[in-house]
Amino acid sequence: MTLGQWKDKIIIQKSTAGNDATGNHKLIWEDYYRCSTLANNLSGREYWEAAQINEEKELYFLIRYCSETACMDSEHYRILFRNQIYNITFIDNRFYQNRMLKIRASVVKR
Repeated sequence: MTLGQWKDKIIIQKSTAGNDATGNHKLIWEDYYRCSTLANNLSGREYWEAAQINEEKELYFLIRYCSETACMDSEHYRILFRNQIYNITFIDNRFYQNRMLKIRASVVKR
């Protein structure tokens, strides 16, 4: 992959538990890490599997592995990309080489 392909930027957000003014529990999303990414649509069989469960708006984000991304999981992190929120559904440490992460994420319906 060439450096020019990593032109998109994402913000990875992390959730923390908090309380609102009346004492109810709620999630607070804070910016955790900004990085360059190669964003791509699903292809082939993955697209059709997603379409069957009405999740056509899924993307792959390819990011570089680093100490900030090593601890990511699909429950406490999400992605902001082009003014849309994406919930992380799967994180793949490519070939377990600790060089790249391939993140599958679906757009949040508002």
